[in-house]
Amino acid sequence: MAPIIINTIEPPIGSVIFLHGLGADGFDFKNIFTSPKFNKIRFILPHAPYQPVTINQGFKMRAWYDLYDLSLEKDEDEMGMERSSFTIQKLIEEQISNGIPSEKIIIGGFSQGAVMSFYLGLKYHKKLGGIAALSGYLPLKEKLTDSFKSELISMPIFMAHGLYDNVIDIKLANNSFQKLLQKYNFINFEKYPMGHEVCEKEIDDLSNFFNQSLN
Repeated sequence: MAPIIINTIEPPIGSVIFLHGLGADGFDFKNIFTSPKFNKIRFILPHAPYQPVTINQGFKMRAWYDLYDLSLEKDEDEMGMERSSFTIQKLIEEQISNGIPSEKIIIGGFSQGAVMSFYLGLKYHKKLGGIAALSGYLPLKEKLTDSFKSELISMPIFMAHGLYDNVIDIKLANNSFQKLLQKYNFINFEKYPMGHEVCEKEIDDLSNFFNQSLN
């Protein structure tokens, strides 16, 4: 299925590729990003492929990679992340070919999509405009931060999480934040009185992050 594209009336200040969570699809955030507060930004909302997911008894659903458990004590599906990253990289390259420089492209996502935004955003061969990770965590333990590229030190990163998230424990997100703080200069971690979801204040903060990073 082709990604959803939300275009701007005027030339966009930049593009955001936003990745949905496990079992959802690109329509999940469509209504949020059609809000006037985002009207200067082009959004690309792709759909993950269907695949069996171990944590859900092998049931097939839209997933960016296989998920074995939520404790992260087991190995993570790096091969699946890499496979999905090729698809997302093509979307980035399409935006670049359409005249949007890589520094004006933000990669973001919710939950599993947030994990993918870290995976791709910290590995991509060009500096992006930023990373927005909602209700997610940094995958592959120290592997991504150990391969830190100094040119990314000023790349803005926005993290957001629910204080009462019973799907991805906020401790995982906080550990990720602490690791990233050691490498990156412009990282912000906001916490909200909610579960594994989004709230209006978070969306306002996300809008501010997008507009500040792309302007």
